[in-house]
Amino acid sequence: MKKILLVCISFACTAIGFAQNIEKEFLLSEYRSSDGFEYEKYTYNSDMLLSSTDALLIDDNVRYRDTLTYDVANNVIKLDGYQQINGNWTHVYYLDYEYDQDGNLTTRKNYNSFGGSTFELGGIYKYFYNSNNQLESWELYFNETDLIEVGTVTYNADGKKLEEFVKDTWQTGTLSDSWKIEYTYNSDGTLLSSKPSIWDGTAWYVPGVEWFYYDDNKNCIKWEHKTPSGSRVTNKHLYEYDTDYIVEQLVLPVNPEDGAKTKSLVEMVNKPILEHWYTENDLGELIYVCDYIYDYEELGTMGVSNQNLFANNLRMFPNPATDQFTVSSDKNIITAIDIVDTTGKVVLKETNLNKKEANLNVANLQSGVYYIRSTTTKGINTQKLVVQ
Repeated sequence: MKKILLVCISFACTAIGFAQNIEKEFLLSEYRSSDGFEYEKYTYNSDMLLSSTDALLIDDNVRYRDTLTYDVANNVIKLDGYQQINGNWTHVYYLDYEYDQDGNLTTRKNYNSFGGSTFELGGIYKYFYNSNNQLESWELYFNETDLIEVGTVTYNADGKKLEEFVKDTWQTGTLSDSWKIEYTYNSDGTLLSSKPSIWDGTAWYVPGVEWFYYDDNKNCIKWEHKTPSGSRVTNKHLYEYDTDYIVEQLVLPVNPEDGAKTKSLVEMVNKPILEHWYTENDLGELIYVCDYIYDYEELGTMGVSNQNLFANNLRMFPNPATDQFTVSSDKNIITAIDIVDTTGKVVLKETNLNKKEANLNVANLQSGVYYIRSTTTKGINTQKLVVQ
């Protein structure tokens, strides 16, 4: 069975409010394979937040639909899952979500119908965060009280994820080493590799390593899954972009299931348009499978309200700026700031800020329009800055 991986959702769609905002130009409406075997179609509410996803997997001959419900703070509090059975849409599961005062997901409960008319509680995930609102650990309970999995996350000095480590009870009946993922980074902070390992009872087994490659704008243009020795590529994706637009100009389908525990989606700065997929056949040969196509609706003069899209109390001043400017947040911690020119190139980057107010010097930048991309504990926010 082929599995759709919506890799463009690596930036949150909730952001800023007070300064000039980047106009939303396109709405991602569908992600589909060129062979017609798979697709995901997206519907949005009046706030341009994902309201439902319709998916088709021909290999399973099954259609799926997820619908999302939001609270007043635009947090997803419920996801209902449906499956088309004998031509009828059947409610097969739902997920409940709870959040803390900073908007961090704290609890995820899974309910399944198992083909009946009533729903039974399955697993309960509980998430815990450090002082920088980064996910620090999680616990998975079955039947509300049985602890069956514990995960921990560690970070480097720049706030980048170094390792996810999990113990569970599946093999031994008690919490024992199970799996881990180790991450390495390039000098510019982009993800270089992701190495999963599985504990077989006596040693760690590495099934393969994912390697990521970038263009000058820090768009991931290729990821390869290689054997542990690196001698053979078994899976490969190549990406194409429209560099006239940046991700912040897109309305994207953000789903809490994209980042409940981990978020290993590839990094993108510009507008993704095409993805080429290659995989290894039974003879050990890397062959082309299909393309994945990103279909957009052009918003144009539809009048999308930025006030409905952004709600993070992030301010930027002065604007226009000459020598320096300030980004300030009332509620959330600012962890990093990128200054991006109109081509999508990052011309200045500040990392490991971890403060509610940051001052940046732009005296050495040429006069013109720039996009200020601020990473906060609530998401990535973008504002337009004029440098004189």
